[in-house]
Amino acid sequence: MAAVDSFYLLYREIVRSCNCYVETLALVGAVYTVSKSIAVVRDCYILARLHFIPRLISRTDFVTLYGKWAVISGSIDGIGQAYAEELARQGVNIIIISQNRFELESAAKAIAEAYRVETDVIEADFSKGQEIYKSIKESLKDKEIGILVNNVGVSCESPQYFTEVSEDKLWDIINTNIAAASIMAHIVLPGMVERKKRCCCKHLFRDLL
Repeated sequence: MAAVDSFYLLYREIVRSCNCYVETLALVGAVYTVSKSIAVVRDCYILARLHFIPRLISRTDFVTLYGKWAVISGSIDGIGQAYAEELARQGVNIIIISQNRFELESAAKAIAEAYRVETDVIEADFSKGQEIYKSIKESLKDKEIGILVNNVGVSCESPQYFTEVSEDKLWDIINTNIAAASIMAHIVLPGMVERKKRCCCKHLFRDLL
């Protein structure tokens, strides 16, 4: 009988000592469950805001709000291409700028056929600096530009110390990543201001090196 009582007392002591661990684990589980529930609710809200709510309200008329044309540099692939296609889907005519004439015309044709908008192309190498902007300005002068996306950018082919980068490469980076955004905005902003519509200038900055 004494052995049974001793075992029972030992069992009670073990259970009592484990209670604090059980309560701690329960608290951790509750915190984890609450955090996951909040994350699920947040994701559902974002999903509804991006994909369902816009379909229930009136669609923004980009042409009326901004203008008939959008200019996108570095728009052959990647982010620039995505901007060009989305703006075309909104009914905005597209002007794409890059240095490869064949790829420009191919991309412009694909956008025009897919979204039934007008397209135009400007062949330009932004690393050349000031000499290219006269022809760009001439090509854009009769267009109602409402949106500018500065997406063009270059970087070193592989990681390098700053002191190892050649001066020619530095000038290419400066002309393409910095000067292009400033000069392109300087070209199109006067027309935007004159029309007194909303304007949108998007600069997609990249790492300098």
